[in-house]
Amino acid sequence: WLHVSLVEINTDAAIHAVADRIEATVGYPLVIKPTAGGSSVGVSMPADRHELLAAIRAAAGYEDTLLAERYIQGRELTVSLLGDMTLPAIEIIPREGFYDYTNKYQAGLTDELCPAPLTGAEAAAVADAARRGFVALRLGGYARFDFILDPAGTSWCLEANTLPGMTPTSLLPQAAAAVGISYDELCDRMAHMALAHSETAP
Repeated sequence: WLHVSLVEINTDAAIHAVADRIEATVGYPLVIKPTAGGSSVGVSMPADRHELLAAIRAAAGYEDTLLAERYIQGRELTVSLLGDMTLPAIEIIPREGFYDYTNKYQAGLTDELCPAPLTGAEAAAVADAARRGFVALRLGGYARFDFILDPAGTSWCLEANTLPGMTPTSLLPQAAAAVGISYDELCDRMAHMALAHSETAP
C-alpha cells in the first residue's frame, strides 16, 4: 500500500508524478480511496493508467491524502464486536460492481448473508482477526472490521470502522439480531457501555 499527499496536486504533471509512484509501488489492479472518508465515498478501482489518473483527481476532490492499495479478489466479509462479544460474520454480495455508496444505501442492490456461509475455520479466523484488531487499536464499546477472504482462504483486513451504521437494517444490528439481540436491546447495551466508560474515565 502507499499513502500519498495530494496537497499540491494542482497540475497535470503533479498528477502524473503521483500516478508514477502508485504504479511503481502498488501496480494493477488496485484500490484508490481517501484516507478518512466513509461509506466508500471517493473509492475507485482503476485497472489502467487512464482510470488511475481519473481516480486520483476524484480522490483529491474529497481530501488531501489518499491510500493506494493492491486490489484483492475474494469474498467481502464484515465482523462486528459488541463489548466482549464477537458477532457472526456477514458476507456482503453486491449484485453489480463493488460495495460502493450506491450499493450500500439503495435497497435491493446488495445481498447480505448473516451468518456468512463460512467453514468453521474461516469463521474462527476472521473472528479472531477482528478481536485482535479491536484490542490492538484499543477500541471500546462496539466496532466493525471489514475483510476480503481470498480464494486461498486468507482473510485480509480492509479497515476498522469505529462508528458503524446503526439503522435497524445496518450490518452491526443484523449481526446482533442473528444471536438474538433485538435492535432495542442493542441500543440499550451500547448506552450502558458508554455510561460505564464515562464513569471510569479519568
